[in-house]
Amino acid sequence: MFGNVVYYDRNKINEYKSIIMRQRNLEIDEYEITNDKGAKLDLKAVGLDINATKAYKAKIQDSLLLNCDEFEKALNGRDDYFDFTTSSNYDITTMRRGTIIKFDGYFKIPEEFDLIQTIDRFKPMLIASMTTNNMEESEKEALREFLDSTNAKIPVLVDFEEQILCSKILSENLLVEYEALEEYEDLEVTILGRITSSNLISSSKAFYDPLKDFMTLNRAMRRGMGERAEGLNEIFVDVDYRTIEIVAIYQ
Repeated sequence: MFGNVVYYDRNKINEYKSIIMRQRNLEIDEYEITNDKGAKLDLKAVGLDINATKAYKAKIQDSLLLNCDEFEKALNGRDDYFDFTTSSNYDITTMRRGTIIKFDGYFKIPEEFDLIQTIDRFKPMLIASMTTNNMEESEKEALREFLDSTNAKIPVLVDFEEQILCSKILSENLLVEYEALEEYEDLEVTILGRITSSNLISSSKAFYDPLKDFMTLNRAMRRGMGERAEGLNEIFVDVDYRTIEIVAIYQ
């Protein structure tokens, strides 16, 4: 298969592959390659052919599409994997939590998240404007921790099989800039993910909380905030939904 990888969760895929293969993954940085086919030397100099062994080291060039292909092939035949791209006879409503599915579809980022992302882009200036020389270093550090989004999660909605699937992807695993994601919302992509909810979740329950999923504030800090500022409200969907953990998106 040929295409573009939009999102790839290396840690999760490696973890699931180790379960499938029943062995730990080895992280190989380079190979040592030998060639025993022999090479002809200058006959005038030595008068005969001499077999020579050539050895060299080669760095591995990672191929994410190949990784996806190998992972999917390893999943084939398992009773906890369903490939909707090859069969339409599956019913996602009957699938249990932990099942891995592959399907073609469309995803989108909720518009409410755009403001959160904008706040993040201007975060350095925001921190600089809020910190003063009179502040203790501990106070400055607390402010930086409050606005930290190093492991930020991005909300994703997928409309599939007449169900809404909600997910939170890690920004560090994106292979394109956040702004480029909008271009893919109009394109059909292949999604590989693991179902994480056993049943439908009520639409009255938010599936994304920027204070927990984006800024990673603990429960005590979230409860002590009082009224939330614009752009920091929880995100809901209009219908009951299921949640999935997306491990790869490619097109």
